[in-house]
Amino acid sequence: MRTLGLILLVMLVLSSSGCMTYSSVQRANGKDNVVTGHHPTEPQAAYYALLPLSVPTDIATSPIQLVLYLFVWSSGTPL
Repeated sequence: MRTLGLILLVMLVLSSSGCMTYSSVQRANGKDNVVTGHHPTEPQAAYYALLPLSVPTDIATSPIQLVLYLFVWSSGTPL
């Protein structure tokens, strides 16, 4: 049972959206961000310093993201 729980946790973490990490990397590269609507700018490498904070936060909030994703999916709203 423990192994099954660990496998499910790893699958959940790998399938989560990672929106905070994605946004940090997009800002650091100066690219368009479809999640926040931020338009391209000059690359800002200082945003890479946020990755040690954003990755654990994305992992910690992944159960909430899963519930919200399932709610949006079940309501038929396009993502």
